[in-house]
Formats: sequence, C-alpha cells, structure tokens
Amino acid sequence: MKKNALFCSVLLVSPIVNHAAFAQGSITIYGIVDVGIIKENSSNTAGSALKLESGLQSQSRIGFKGSESLGSDLTANFVLESGLNADTGSYAQNLGFSSQSWVGLSGTFGNIRFGRQFTPYFAAVTTSEPFDTSGPGDATRLLASSGYRMNNSIKYSLPYANGWYGDIAYGAGELAGNNSANRQLSADFGYAHGPVDIKLGYHNVNDANGSNPIRHLLMGGTYDFGLVKLWLIYGTSKDSMALDTRDTLLGLTAPVGAGLFAVDYIRKTDRVNNNANATQMALGYYYPLSLRTNLYAIHSRLSNDQNASYSVVVPGSSNRITAIGMRHKF
Repeated sequence: MKKNALFCSVLLVSPIVNHAAFAQGSITIYGIVDVGIIKENSSNTAGSALKLESGLQSQSRIGFKGSESLGSDLTANFVLESGLNADTGSYAQNLGFSSQSWVGLSGTFGNIRFGRQFTPYFAAVTTSEPFDTSGPGDATRLLASSGYRMNNSIKYSLPYANGWYGDIAYGAGELAGNNSANRQLSADFGYAHGPVDIKLGYHNVNDANGSNPIRHLLMGGTYDFGLVKLWLIYGTSKDSMALDTRDTLLGLTAPVGAGLFAVDYIRKTDRVNNNANATQMALGYYYPLSLRTNLYAIHSRLSNDQNASYSVVVPGSSNRITAIGMRHKF
C-alpha cells in the first residue's frame, strides 16, 4: 500500500499523465536504507569521532524504474534514482535524481541510454572489489574512480553473448565554443562464464580547457573457487603533466558461519612524486537476517606516506574507521 501511495504521489506532480502508457508497461519502486555507527580516527588530529552515518555498506537510495514494450523486440526503459543520507533524510548529492536519471531503448542490438549514468569504468571497478565501493572499505578511497557518474551522457551496451559483454559511453562537456572541455569517454569490456569474470576498463576525461586529459586504465575481475572468491584489480592513471600512479587490489570473500567474510589490500604507487604512496587494508563481516536485511561490521586502515594525503587533511596521516550497521533492500 505504501508503494502504491508513493507511486500515486509521483503521478500527481505530473501535469500530463499518459494512462495508456502506464497500462502497457511496468514501474518498480526500489531502494536501500543503510545506516550505521562509525568511529573514525585520523593521526595528527585532536581525537576520534563517533558518528551515525548512511551508506556504510551500500549507498542509501530510492529509485523508480520502468519499461514499455514497443513491439518488434523493442523496449523503452527508464531509471530515476536518488541517493539519500538515511541518517538525516537529505539528498546524498544535493540534487533530485542525481544517482541515475536516464531513458533508453533496448532490443536484440543491445541497449542505448541517454542521461546521467554510471561510467563503464566505475562499473568495472565496483564489480572487481569486495566492498561495493562504499563505506570504510571503499576501494575508491585510493583507486581512481573516474567520478562514478557522467552527466549529459550517451551509453551503448552490447547484447550479452556467450559470456561477452561491454559498454561505451560519451559525456559531453557542453561548453560553448570548446566542445573538448570536460569531455569524457568511458568503456568496459569483459567475459563472464562459470567461476570467472574478467574485464578491462578505460576512462578519459579532459580538463576545463579541453586539454591535459586524465586517462585511467584497469584490468579487474573475480574467480570463484567455491569456498573462497578472489578479487583483483590492477590500474594505471596518467596525464601529460604530473600524474602517473599504479593501483593494485587483492581481496577475497568466504562464507563464515551464516554470514560472509571479506578482506582486501590496496596499494597506490606514485611514480612521479617521492614518498607519496598509500595503502589500505579492510575487513568486513555481513550477517543476513533475511534475504533483504543484514547486519555488518567493517574496519579499515588507510596509511599515507609523508607526501600523500588520501582521505585525510594532513599529508602523511593515517585514517582508521570502524563501522557497525544495518542494511535493508526493498
């Protein structure tokens, strides 16, 4: 009943409602509510902080997705998704549907989407690390993330065929007189069959002048041995000036009791600046209460070399986070 009420409220704010379209298609309301208590401590600070925070396992969100069959194996699809701070009720990105907002078509040719979307490169990262790029164990605290999402983007996804899959996306900078400014290009290509899933990711983003592009390239994947699952990433990030880093991630997950244990180790190596490397170690345990609800405990420690300042204010500082919380999916 609550879902129906929320759906009706969405309809009421629309000036025009095409009842025939709703009758022919389907709309799903979905989301995650994730809240926990964290204790965070960084060296070279006054002390630790105890906080209630959202998104320590997965980002809290609410979304609407729908589809309509157009005939001839062609389907119209859309997603409107908003990231939320469940501890305060505010928007996570200070915008309405800033997590995802796109519309597209799918068929035997694959699918094409238009709008604000996750980058294919970020998809390659988040499916190759065991902490879902959220919370204390988030790999993108060290790994290049490409910014997660692209505005003003067009994304094409290949049809899944015999284990092969791939995506390519273009994000327009939309600066008058300089079409190269802030322009983005992102792609991934992979193969998944049985226990193995291996992929390549690429992301290129220009600066505000349309020059000095930053290029991210990675190889990642997982291998499921049955008792344990192995996670692996190796990536590089470069520009034409002072950026040249290497990222390595090695992780594993394994069932322990009724729950799941996760661990990973990340090392970032700076090949331009001296004493600017960093490492992160993370441990986590997830205990299911049902198919949609679980408890979790996660701990991470990030250590910076003297001239590195990843996830800290003062260069050379370390950062420790311990979190316990609960996640519910609907």
